[in-house]
Amino acid sequence: MRTFTAACVRCGHTTGYPAYRCPACASPLALDLAPVAAADCRPTTGRGVWRYAGLLPRVRHAVTLGEGETPLLPLRHGGAATHVKLESVNPSLSFKDRAMALAASAALDHGLTGLVLASTGNAAVSAASYAAAAGLRCRVFCATGSNAGNKLETARAHGAEVELVAGHYSDAYAAAIRAEGQAWLNVTTTYRNPLLTEAYRPIAAELVDDLGGVPDAVVVPVGAGPLLRGIWLGFTDLVAAGLITSVPRMVGVQAEACAPLARAWGAGYRGREEWAASLRQPIEVGPTAAAAIADALRGYEDEGLLTLDAVRRSGGRISAVDEPAIAEAGRHLARQGLFVEPAAAAALAALHDLAVAGPGRADTCVAVLTGHGAKEPSTLTAGSAR
Repeated sequence: MRTFTAACVRCGHTTGYPAYRCPACASPLALDLAPVAAADCRPTTGRGVWRYAGLLPRVRHAVTLGEGETPLLPLRHGGAATHVKLESVNPSLSFKDRAMALAASAALDHGLTGLVLASTGNAAVSAASYAAAAGLRCRVFCATGSNAGNKLETARAHGAEVELVAGHYSDAYAAAIRAEGQAWLNVTTTYRNPLLTEAYRPIAAELVDDLGGVPDAVVVPVGAGPLLRGIWLGFTDLVAAGLITSVPRMVGVQAEACAPLARAWGAGYRGREEWAASLRQPIEVGPTAAAAIADALRGYEDEGLLTLDAVRRSGGRISAVDEPAIAEAGRHLARQGLFVEPAAAAALAALHDLAVAGPGRADTCVAVLTGHGAKEPSTLTAGSAR
């Protein structure tokens, strides 16, 4: 496992962990991890996310429910040679489990009381599950606009305290910040806690191991986007260790009804400050079945810059897909035995765009299916249409 420091992404100021914002300029933090060797990038005998412990920040505890090493399956889909990474079959049925295994372990390291977070639903279930496994408390703030009833009931079943907040995700985000403190680790899964992004690095190693090489593109549904950035960081580790020579195009996908990152990307890159200005422009949030990625980034706009930077440096792009395309992608997956939530289906919907999939049928694309459909009633309606 890797030693690390927390550093400001804007001014470079370093600080101890746990920490959430730069004490000098209030910008987001990222972890600066020690370099890796080839041996660090290979699986060990550890369980869960700890199978690739060499890629992760150093913690003393190792909480796990068996997350990680999710299946990679070929998919019948026109155009590129498509595979799907089933993060939807993690223990709580979403990719969030990787982050919560690491977060619960860190909370135990620091003698904290529990985990607190804002959530549209998936993170609530995951945090509650891993808090229960670690003997920690869990407090969840969820916006009334998230339509997360079933997920919140599951979180309560695991012992979480759930409080509804009027408004959208950004309103719940602000409530979680007010609740964080010395006894509580904020595990809101934007970039609020810089540790969580690091939990997704092993996905890159899993993809290379399963494919026997580097995919041309990895397509990831994004709200703020730490999953995409974490996977990209994993590929940069593999390059640094000499195991691969290039990184794939990282493609972020948003729902058109709430797409601040896609809007900023579409304006073109003229520098960090121009992107920041775009993200700070108000965005109207429309109704979308993909509530899990409907994040307007209100109040923490600079977090989106981390995702935009990863996409740019990988040669990728950010796309937005409409509701009919999301619904059709969900039905297409269901007809092949894969039942996912609309936010996950958005990744497949984006592959109809040749700018995403690549112009050649030889291109290998991986769509990351982030969450299962069993927890979201709207998926049942979309999947049963026709």
